[in-house]
Amino acid sequence: MRRSMWRLVVVGMLCAAGADAYAGQVPVTPPFALPDATAHKGVVDDSWVIAPRHLTHATLAAIKNYADEGDIAAGVSLRYHIEGADWIVADVFVYPAGQGDTARMLKQASEDFRESIAYAERQSIYKNIWWGEETPYTVVLHDGAKLAGLFLPLVFDAQEDMLTSRTYLFYRKLYFLKVRLSTTVEAVDSLAEIADGFVHDIADGLDIVSAGTCGRQFDLQLLPAGQTLPADMPDGVSQDGFRAMLRTQPGKTAYGTQMAKALALAAKRQRALGCTNLEYRPPTDDTERAVLHLGFGPDDWGASARP
Repeated sequence: MRRSMWRLVVVGMLCAAGADAYAGQVPVTPPFALPDATAHKGVVDDSWVIAPRHLTHATLAAIKNYADEGDIAAGVSLRYHIEGADWIVADVFVYPAGQGDTARMLKQASEDFRESIAYAERQSIYKNIWWGEETPYTVVLHDGAKLAGLFLPLVFDAQEDMLTSRTYLFYRKLYFLKVRLSTTVEAVDSLAEIADGFVHDIADGLDIVSAGTCGRQFDLQLLPAGQTLPADMPDGVSQDGFRAMLRTQPGKTAYGTQMAKALALAAKRQRALGCTNLEYRPPTDDTERAVLHLGFGPDDWGASARP
């Protein structure tokens, strides 16, 4: 059964005199109705990975959605062709992580990656593996925000070639982002020169949006006349987007406009954190961006954003 996570908290009561005052106003949205409210089945019903097809010095060459093969936990992979550097293999992986603090999630991402390399060694796909020092790595995004990650260098033998790779791990919006660039050891200098710019462009240009209950409720409050907005909600919407307060009471002409504005801002802030329980319409797949969809069952993510 589909269910909605909406909850309305009414602050104060409308007295009879107030109701009479509204009688002459043009009817708008019915009292306490939430426009565009959507019902969801699970914590995350759908996720969309929105990847740029063109970067400063790279072009998207291949995509793979592992959900098409029944392995939704593996997410999606993207391969980019770096201009003037055909000898470099640039792969990007985006896969479900769940909810947790950044340090713990990055530690998990590192452990998972190391285990995947160990598995390749056990299968004789890789040999003579040498790990460099794992170090913190930070990307400064276009809005000034900093995305914390890890850098893991690696040298190994594969199919009679000695290869080197630089792997960058990030955690954002309930997902892991892994960027891996590989080439022969002879070309290690060119790999180092290209890596930072490519990683920045991917981290800054790729987006992930999930829709579901998010394990949260959306609270809409009506502010009684004469009261001011809380200091932490100067524009009437909480920073995480799961709470909004309206100054205008239902029945007034400004109510519908204020409601729509509050919901739009709330949805934007929810999406910035990775999950929205408000209406979301993904962009279309076109010549500028690839849009990959992951559809989950109602129990895939449990009772919270932890798959």
